Amino acid sequence: MTTNIATTKGQSARLLQCGVDPETADMHWYGAIVPRGGSLTSPPEPSEEWDLFNTPYVFMPEEMQKAKLMEDYNEITPAWSLSALLGLVPKTLPNGFEFNIEFDHSDTSEPWWITYADERYWQCFSDKSPIEACVKAIEWLAANNYKLNQL
Repeated sequence: MTTNIATTKGQSARLLQCGVDPETADMHWYGAIVPRGGSLTSPPEPSEEWDLFNTPYVFMPEEMQKAKLMEDYNEITPAWSLSALLGLVPKTLPNGFEFNIEFDHSDTSEPWWITYADERYWQCFSDKSPIEACVKAIEWLAANNYKLNQL
């Protein structure tokens, strides 16, 4: 499960741990254990598959959000696009810190930078992925009791 258009399942779990409302997710991961392979002499082996859908998590029926459907293992996990994450982060904090996101063309290791700063102090979150940089920023905001925007 790799993507560059939405949070991974792991990133989604981190956001949920921070208290991010799953109803703000504009996408969702659908996972299922499906049989793969097998022959006349051996049964198929279970294989975990995840698909990303651009249907908002909130539109999924509650029983699907809670998972464990039918006879096979199924799960619905919220996922956030970069635009949904940027909609959640406040642009100004109560202490006057201003939000900024930028791409550093000279830095190939971690070119995406998200900062909260004023004239004297700045807090920086960087990564190869703008989505991961946003997740790091949201983790910091939650750890410091800043409120996220509600969409």
